[in-house]
This record gives sequence, structure tokens and C-alpha cells, in this order.
Amino acid sequence: MLHYTHVRTAVIVATYDQPRWLDLALRAWARQELRPSFVVVADDGSGAETAEVVRRWGAEHVRRERDGGRFGKCPAVNAAVRRARELGCELALFTDGDCLPAASLLARHAEVARPGRFAAGGVVRLPREASAALTGEAVDAGAFESGRGGDKRRYALPGPAGRLIELASPRRTPWKGGNSSAFLGDVLRVNGYDERFGWGSEDKELGERLENAGVRGYSIRYTAPVFHLWHDRPYVDPVVIARNRALLAETRRTHSTWTPSGIHKEA
Repeated sequence: MLHYTHVRTAVIVATYDQPRWLDLALRAWARQELRPSFVVVADDGSGAETAEVVRRWGAEHVRRERDGGRFGKCPAVNAAVRRARELGCELALFTDGDCLPAASLLARHAEVARPGRFAAGGVVRLPREASAALTGEAVDAGAFESGRGGDKRRYALPGPAGRLIELASPRRTPWKGGNSSAFLGDVLRVNGYDERFGWGSEDKELGERLENAGVRGYSIRYTAPVFHLWHDRPYVDPVVIARNRALLAETRRTHSTWTPSGIHKEA
């Protein structure tokens, strides 16, 4: 079995103006069993405090100016993909700045990585109290991996039991922006995220185009968890969500493999 642990890897971390969460996430990435070649922070227009966190952890910082306060994860991540490619990376794991990876996360993604496949792991949602109380020292010690108070029993079985379940019942999976990996060549083949999207369905739509292009989703939901910090969602906009759903429906209807509003802009 081929394991792509030898290729240059990028972890792309999307963030916007939450330096405490980002610091905790980068701490967790610093304790990976398989260290990434680069961590690239896809910054949707954060302030100086976020820049200082990125500098302190020695990550690559790709920052875009916010467009009138508009949610801009898609262009920020696309810019980070371009940077990862410039750095010579072949495989990228995509995540968010409010997600703490299990120590084995990147190693598991690399183990199942194949050209023509994207892998999506699971998520354990930490409750409000546990998220607020989490310290840098606790992250360094891996205490968050206990999933205390969360739903760890459902979505985190990183040992042999989880592997047996995944082997016994392999399943297709949608793209998950907080915990998915793919070869950059495959992401570029569909032109990355569609930058017309605000929050809602942007990850699903990318996954649909990948599937339409023959890049199949592969679930590692039990053996590759991230631990999601609790937070409110003031950016949820029903009008934007409705528009996004219409864009997603169009991709499904046309079986599109490309967006003209992605990494490479069309005139």
C-alpha cells in the first residue's frame, strides 16, 4: 500500500480575527506525529493580533483585505492554495482556525491519500465551557483529545477499532472545510473554491465539482478527528445561504467540474 508520507504537505488554516482560537490550533498542529512541510494561514482580513500569532508560530501568512465586511473564506483559501503550490507542496489538508487536530491527523490523511481521491475526517464538537476553559498548556498536553463533554464517542476512534469500522463499511463523503485533504493538482483541476460563495454550502459545492471531475470522497471520520471549539455564528445570513444553495443546485444540475470564479479568474 502506498503511503504519501514522503510528499511535501501543506496544512491550510482558514481564519478571521480570532487570535486565541488560532493560537490554540497552531499549538495543536505543532504536536503532529507527522509534521507538515508548511502551515499556511488563510487570513480573511484579520488585524495585527492574528499576524503576531502567525509570526510567533512561524507559519506562512496569506492575508486578503476584507471586502466591506463580507465573509471571504473562499478567496483567502484559494490564495493559500496558490502559496502552497509556490512552496512546492503536493498534498494539502484544509482546516479552520477553530479546529484542533488530533496528534495523528495528518499522518492518517497521508496514509489514505491518493491522486483522484479526497479524504474527509470527523469532528468532535467541544461544548462552550470546555472551549472557554482550554489553555495553551492543555493543548500542548493533548488534553482536548479526551473530548470531555463533547461527542467523542460518536466520531473519534483513532485506534484499531475505528480502522476496522472504516474498512468494514467504506463510505463516500462530502468535502468538509474543517477536515479534508487532497492533492493540490486535483484542487487546481476544478479551480478551487467558488469565490461567489459567502458562508454556507461553499465546502459542499467544491466537493461536488471534485466528484464530478472523478475525484472521489473517502471517509476517515472515526480515525481522523478534529476538535471544534464552540462559538456563536453571527455571520449566518439567510439571504446568502439561499443564494449559495442555488449555486450548489446549479453545479449539481450541470455536473460542473470548474468554476470561473476560483483560483484562476476568467475574464
